[in-house]
Amino acid sequence: MRSRSAARILKNSVLKGAAGNGAAVALTRGVQAAGQAGASANEFLRVRRDPTEIAIRRRRAAVRRLKVWGTGVAVGVTGGAALTVTAVADGLVASSVFSMILVAALVIWCLVGLARAAVDLRRRTAEVAALPPPQPPRRTVAPQIRGEMAKLDSYSDGLRRLTAMLPAASDVAIAGLQRDVIASADVAERLLRQQAKEYSELRRTATEAPRAARPTLSTTADVLAGRIRAGIGEYGRLVGAATETVAASTELTGALADLGAPTDLGAPTDRLQSLATGMREIADHAGTPRPSDPRG
Repeated sequence: MRSRSAARILKNSVLKGAAGNGAAVALTRGVQAAGQAGASANEFLRVRRDPTEIAIRRRRAAVRRLKVWGTGVAVGVTGGAALTVTAVADGLVASSVFSMILVAALVIWCLVGLARAAVDLRRRTAEVAALPPPQPPRRTVAPQIRGEMAKLDSYSDGLRRLTAMLPAASDVAIAGLQRDVIASADVAERLLRQQAKEYSELRRTATEAPRAARPTLSTTADVLAGRIRAGIGEYGRLVGAATETVAASTELTGALADLGAPTDLGAPTDRLQSLATGMREIADHAGTPRPSDPRG
């Protein structure tokens, strides 16, 4: 038994010595790079499937079509004017008449396309205006806080579903309040993600810094991680409280509508106002300067 243990220890020592710390670091970096590549691919797919991003891309395509048809009209009118001047100067011939007919047909075709493109652009613009703004980008972060950032992803998705649950979304006051909530939450989310980016940079710097500087950098990163966790926890608490209230109010509103009674959106409105205020407080907290970088 002792001989086997000794042989195992010797084997591990030989392998570790042969590999060295450089190989271990390279392997760790390779695993981290693979994780970042997977996260980037997931983020690309999320953005491609985001309804708001889809609506924005369709609106951009409508703008391009409008420009193309407008260019066609301008070219056709310019060509028709040149043919007209030539015909007046040289007299009408069969070829000139045929060319003018073709140009006139081209202009009419482009005008029809331009009108359709304008109607489509108006419709696409209304669709974009009716949707919430795109969610903030979700960059890859250090492994130590990926779980917390996944919670923030879930809370952000839930918040948008929450605002979509409200009845009477066509009401101007409610619609304005929804936009206020989303805008405030997006500011808080962007600042929390910015802190997560700074934390990831600190962790990466700590692994490459001299051994004497690593404890200070790790302490700074731990303080920043605590602030991130606190901000995400408060974000989730606000969303959870508002979800319960708005869901209950939605059920009550549906029951009152079936009975023909007037609906009362006071409770969800108050909750959304509190939610917007809370998100602004989170943004103020997340936007405060982080502890000074000990490298400076």
